[in-house]
Amino acid sequence: MIKLKVDDSACSVSLDTMNKIGTAITEAINGIPSNRLVTQLLVDGIRYNAEKQAEILEKSIDSSHEIEIKTADKAIWAATGYDISLSCIERIQRSIIKTAELFRESDKLNGNRLFIQCIEGLERFIEAITITKAAIGLDFTKELLDGRSLSQTESDLNIILKSVFSFQEQEDYQGLADKIEYELLTNLSEWGRALNQLRARQNSNA
Repeated sequence: MIKLKVDDSACSVSLDTMNKIGTAITEAINGIPSNRLVTQLLVDGIRYNAEKQAEILEKSIDSSHEIEIKTADKAIWAATGYDISLSCIERIQRSIIKTAELFRESDKLNGNRLFIQCIEGLERFIEAITITKAAIGLDFTKELLDGRSLSQTESDLNIILKSVFSFQEQEDYQGLADKIEYELLTNLSEWGRALNQLRARQNSNA
């Protein structure tokens, strides 16, 4: 039987009239107060990945799964989201430069250790900017930096990350060093300038 929780509390949604996990999740999300934002959807303790786990939504609620929905305060993220996201970028940038240096020095062991920290930092940044976007109601297609939309910057980041993982799988560490230093770092710099611009606009409107 499916176990459905919202912020560590059992969800009050009645599962008696539902037959699919996806329907139960949708109903639970619809019941979340408007001042809260969904930040994570966990399936059996692992963050839900729509590309790899979409089929789980079609499964019967009689299947054995634990679904947990995590939320956050919308007003707090609207007020602090830019600062949190920028802080994530600053930490990642320092690690990326050092990671590239290690790979170029053929120090693969320490390079890979730091690379894992970079990826974890990127995950935190992506989560932060996604929550901030929802909290403030940003439309990335309309937010421009040097004539390019933030939706393009977001798309570029996804493409770069796929390429980064490909270089790592091939153990092409020189190529990986170039990719993260010249493309990933550049992309994060674009994010930084855009977020500083948005933060300044927010502060001027306060």
